[in-house]
Amino acid sequence: MDLLTIVIMISILALLFAAYLTRQILKKDTGTSAMLEVSNAIKIGAEAFIKRQYTTIGILTIVLAVIIYGVYAFLNQNSLGWRTSVAFLFGAFSSALAGIVGMWVSIRTNIRTSSAARRSISEAFVTALRGGAVTGIVIVAMSLLGVSIIYYLYSIGAPEREVPFLIVGYGFGASFVALFAQLGGGIYTKAADVGSDLVGKVEKGIPEDDPRNPAVIADLVGDNVGDCAGRGADLFESTAAENIGAMILGVALYPVFELNGVLFPLVARAFGLIASIVGIMFTKLKNENEDPMTALNRGYYITSVLAAIGFFISVKWLLKGNLWFFFAGLVGIITSILIVLITVYYTDHKYKPVKDIAKASQTGHGTNIITGFAVGMEATAMPVIVLSVALIASYWLGNSSGIPHGGLYGTAIATMGMLGTAAYILAMDNFGPITDNAGGIIEMSKSPDSIRKRTDRLDAVGNTTKALTKGYAVGSAALAAFLLFSAYLDDVAKHLNIQGTVAIDLSKIDVFVGGFIGAMLIFLFSSLAIRAVGDAAYSIVNEVRR
Repeated sequence: MDLLTIVIMISILALLFAAYLTRQILKKDTGTSAMLEVSNAIKIGAEAFIKRQYTTIGILTIVLAVIIYGVYAFLNQNSLGWRTSVAFLFGAFSSALAGIVGMWVSIRTNIRTSSAARRSISEAFVTALRGGAVTGIVIVAMSLLGVSIIYYLYSIGAPEREVPFLIVGYGFGASFVALFAQLGGGIYTKAADVGSDLVGKVEKGIPEDDPRNPAVIADLVGDNVGDCAGRGADLFESTAAENIGAMILGVALYPVFELNGVLFPLVARAFGLIASIVGIMFTKLKNENEDPMTALNRGYYITSVLAAIGFFISVKWLLKGNLWFFFAGLVGIITSILIVLITVYYTDHKYKPVKDIAKASQTGHGTNIITGFAVGMEATAMPVIVLSVALIASYWLGNSSGIPHGGLYGTAIATMGMLGTAAYILAMDNFGPITDNAGGIIEMSKSPDSIRKRTDRLDAVGNTTKALTKGYAVGSAALAAFLLFSAYLDDVAKHLNIQGTVAIDLSKIDVFVGGFIGAMLIFLFSSLAIRAVGDAAYSIVNEVRR
């Protein structure tokens, strides 16, 4: 319980720090009346969407919680049923709250970033990053706090080794909200973006964010509901589910580390949260001419080094100084850095892939689409190789510890290492839509071109940071897929009273067919999502023309 107290205290202090950042941001001026008019329109649109979306999510969450309890009751497991249902509701509520708070701050930071850009790019940079940091800190802190509270409550009167299995509903609730928030927000933002650009830039030849284009506000709203709220919910789900999955794997090491092995993921992530806060506060432009991406990378490396130090302390303290597990965590941290660098390479305007797409654009839409699609497909290769090496290396390092089940625990610790910098990554992610909105506010309020040049520099970097967060989210989800699948098999073995590991045999026809269907579902759901974007964009194009 002492360890839980530490995690809860760090989470609360982090939330208080986020409140401090929010207060500092809200103290800044909001620029001219024309800028404020545009900002208010964005705010009204984003809040209307979130209200509609989360009302729907709330109704579906309650219905599903009742169904979950009903299934358990049918199986004569009432106690497990109400625990899982309550954890599910709590996880959904925590995820929704974290996303809403983060977006609330973001839609109030954009106008203040626009106003700061009138004075200097350095001030605008810091304002945007710290506005984005509020989302990152709140999401990671709420995830840790929620898991810790539900663990503490369910540990009363229950065996220590059983508690992680009782709280899986929390991660399920967070996943349920993330599915709707990410998909709903994503469809909205892409439809608005495509609809706005097709008529404005392609048909009419007017600049992006031109006030004559009636879809610009919808486009700017989409940056907030898709990238802020949607990605926030996605990474909230990742952090919560992976914490719980690692705790379940830690149960297998209970004879060696006792409760320390179960709670290690929470403590390590709490140190990572502190590292992210320090990295955020140290991230500033050295001068007006420095590339903002360079400053963001510098802060990220500071965060990564501090997260590694936190991991070392956690391993020495809780895992009896077994440095094999520290090296496994180091693999995760290095993996996150590599995923970020690979994503930057494929999305930053300075490198060959983007230049190739720009070159292909000179010969028309067809060659642009062909080259862009080819680059997109090529961009999947290196992350898969990096993640494969990370899984093999962390499993080998865990096995080298000489502890039974150490290999799987090594992969869990690598996942924790990768997510150790999640708060900083989310700060960079939200930096993107804030600077995008700031540029839109400057353009629509007809501010001088010199100010627009400053926001354009930040916006260009913001597009890259939004992309690298997608890469980071996919990479962490890939590691989590193995982690959660391993935790699931451990749970199956426990319920079936099987000694050892449950194996999945691909030579069995039903298992093989299940794999086929699982692969097919990805394409089916992707088709449904893309079709929804196309249908919505069709309506927007016609409305803009009208």
